[in-house]
Amino acid sequence: MSRIAKTADNIVSIPKSVSVTAKGYVYWNATTTWVDKANGTGKRADHKKECIGVVLCPGGDWKKDRRMYANSAYYRLFPADKSSSEKTPAGNASSACREYPQRFDCISAGLYAAVSKIAEESGLYEALLEVFGAEDACLIMDLAMYMISRETAEMRHFPHWAASHAIFSESIPDAGFISAFEKEISPSLISRFRNTWAAAALGDGRVLACYDSVNTCSQAPGVFLVQQGYAVDDPEECRLNAEYAMRQKDGLPVTFNVSPGAVKDISEAANISAGLSELKKPNPGQQGCGKIPGNDNISITVFADRGHISHEHIQDLRNRGIGFIFLLNGNTELANEVLGNHIDEVKKAASFIRENGRFALTVRNKIFPDDEKESRFHIVWDGELETRHRFILENDLIGKADNLKKHMAKGTRLTDENLNRYRQYFNISCHEDGALKANQSREGSENADNAPEFAPAYVIDSFERNAAAVGKAHRYCGYLVYVSDQEMTAQEIIKVLDRRDGAETMLRALKGWLGRDKIGFCSENTMQAKNLICFAASVIGAQLLAKTEAFREQEMKRCGISAAGDLPAVADLLEEIRADRDLCAGTYVRRYLPGKLQKTVLDLIGVTLEDIDAVIANLADEP
Repeated sequence: MSRIAKTADNIVSIPKSVSVTAKGYVYWNATTTWVDKANGTGKRADHKKECIGVVLCPGGDWKKDRRMYANSAYYRLFPADKSSSEKTPAGNASSACREYPQRFDCISAGLYAAVSKIAEESGLYEALLEVFGAEDACLIMDLAMYMISRETAEMRHFPHWAASHAIFSESIPDAGFISAFEKEISPSLISRFRNTWAAAALGDGRVLACYDSVNTCSQAPGVFLVQQGYAVDDPEECRLNAEYAMRQKDGLPVTFNVSPGAVKDISEAANISAGLSELKKPNPGQQGCGKIPGNDNISITVFADRGHISHEHIQDLRNRGIGFIFLLNGNTELANEVLGNHIDEVKKAASFIRENGRFALTVRNKIFPDDEKESRFHIVWDGELETRHRFILENDLIGKADNLKKHMAKGTRLTDENLNRYRQYFNISCHEDGALKANQSREGSENADNAPEFAPAYVIDSFERNAAAVGKAHRYCGYLVYVSDQEMTAQEIIKVLDRRDGAETMLRALKGWLGRDKIGFCSENTMQAKNLICFAASVIGAQLLAKTEAFREQEMKRCGISAAGDLPAVADLLEEIRADRDLCAGTYVRRYLPGKLQKTVLDLIGVTLEDIDAVIANLADEP
């Protein structure tokens, strides 16, 4: 039996008419001959079977995932699919590129025209070109465009997609070449690009960065994480953690980091803070893409949620000279203290902001009791937010009341820990009834010395709402409390909140539309390379969102579509701008004029009909 290499670039589709053994080995009828039956009544088919590979998950249902690791016999029987060793000469990944014989007769040109315009204006292509060179920069741009178009991070179908799209590269690479490219790209170059792009994305030096994390599950069979981390709530599920810093005004990604597992927000914040602080160091005499003369004057302020607040992190930001604006959880002791002391002062005429119908008040207080300096606390009230908060609160109360009724009807025994979940808003009358184990972990294991501890158990007799507690919770609905070390008024904070939507939108796109739910890696370099491509796609996506904001708002009013959820729809509109091949002349001709919605999107991006036609004219030179 031929030796089987279980690597990501050796995964192929299982052919039809095969047989699979219990151990997962795939057999193909290599030859078929007709021989006489033993009883002499006719002929029968005699098949010679040959093993051509092994399924990705032996023991599983291979029919649901018809892929396998191929051996040399497979490539001998199916010469159209060459093995990775045959495709890739040693030490030269670029020579592994197999060009498709020709383009399809119908080519999408609109998405390329928009992406190339965005990449040129934002400086993304220039930054990639400076660090990686023309060939690799073009491939990164193509793969990023593919992620936006197909909403996936799996690159094995890229060659087929590229044959029907205008692309940056001069040739269409096959899947083996892409895999080799991802393995061989240097992490040092990726690090250099991060610094180059971050400096360029800071613009005039005044930036308000939002950062958050996204845990990504590796669901691609046959592809493994070199360094595996795990989800907080499921130790069996592999995760990758990606950290992004987003420019506040338009959600443009500034920098990124990746790490295995579910990393705490505080750890991410420290890493991002360290990276941003490096940009504040002076770079005398450095010019060009990504170099900001006199960048020691850069003013960076980070905007994050409550998960990033700790004494160490705030002190670290202060030491690095980076400002901060943090959202406080409404249930935290600090937020309740500030809100309780000043809630009656918020809804006064002097605090009303006519432009948006909100009330806002700024007060001074210490974040921690031993804090050396006072910070500014901004209390904001919003009418729409109050309605939303009341709806959430009432749903929560109804759900808890239903649970209490069920427990009372069944006579369920509960510990104090269980009952405390309800006591915030309910007065509960109960009687003691035995004891329950109190030291079991989520997996059901006991403590280290296997000596179970017991807590008193209680059965609910009756319960009722705590009117005072519920009334106080309703009174706090609609309020948000922010803490900052910046000299900002409440009105300025409101503007910051409005601009933050761009960053939050891009984070949602990163978690959903770019296909990171099925991203997988076969090496450390591959992990870094795929996340570089994903970052480039995020930059392009952020610019598409920012430039088409007016269009998305218009469509939301017309169709009720969420303005934050239609990046794929914008990409689809652009992809529908196509060109058809003139079979006699060998050139491509635009199919028709862009429609009304397409023209609106193109105008917002800054792409003209002449730009589209120029892209189509260049299609005559086939990749």
